[in-house]
Amino acid sequence: MEGKVAVVTGGGGGLGSEICRRFASRGAAVAAVDVNADAAEEVARGITSGAGRALAVQAEVTDEASVENAVREVVEGLGRVDYLVHCAGTNIKAPILEMSLEQWKVSLEAHLTGAFLFCREAGKRMVEQGNGGSIVLMSSVAATAPVPERGAYGPAKAGLINFAGQLGLEWAQYGINVNAVCPGVALTPMTKMVYEREPELRAQRLKRFPIKREVTPEEVAGLVLFLCSEEAGYINGVGVPIDGGFLNSGFYQDPEG
Repeated sequence: MEGKVAVVTGGGGGLGSEICRRFASRGAAVAAVDVNADAAEEVARGITSGAGRALAVQAEVTDEASVENAVREVVEGLGRVDYLVHCAGTNIKAPILEMSLEQWKVSLEAHLTGAFLFCREAGKRMVEQGNGGSIVLMSSVAATAPVPERGAYGPAKAGLINFAGQLGLEWAQYGINVNAVCPGVALTPMTKMVYEREPELRAQRLKRFPIKREVTPEEVAGLVLFLCSEEAGYINGVGVPIDGGFLNSGFYQDPEG
């Protein structure tokens, strides 16, 4: 990936930051994009301190002007766009009967509108460059296995898989492949914080996991980088689960009861 440029939205978060570091380890220049400028800057500093090329970009993924400016800043600072990974999102806790319209909109806009805006702007650059590219949208097993009290999260994540299929069809002619990644529960700093508050939640979840642990950010980043590699050039328009068999566990009987 030497000489290539990767843009990662949500680049200051648990998954996004690891994906940024993984791209850098493969020789790509990285734009860590996040609404939290300090988080993006910390990730970029970590990469540049190791002799990599990185740029911190503050952006609100649901704001058209902000996204346009962010992609322009990446091209001006790093020269081009070859990879886009949309990790930005939110996970609002609210059952449908209690969910406000604003909560619904915030969730769908962070995931879907953010993906649309960044894909459109990054896609324009890739088409202009004429060298193809790869896009990965961060979906979830929640796209097909709804999560109680997360009434907007699953529909938004399901939409990302469909959107990857849509773009995969439209942009294959330009040599751009687009896919979604569907992790199970990832052991990010945020997840660890939740487990500290609710240790019983982890115990309940692990009973349903055929592999008795969560997926790690490093494992998710590995799949993302594979989908952006030349080896995955013929994988296009699909959602790829990385869940340790969770989606197949409906009849799973935990050996410990």
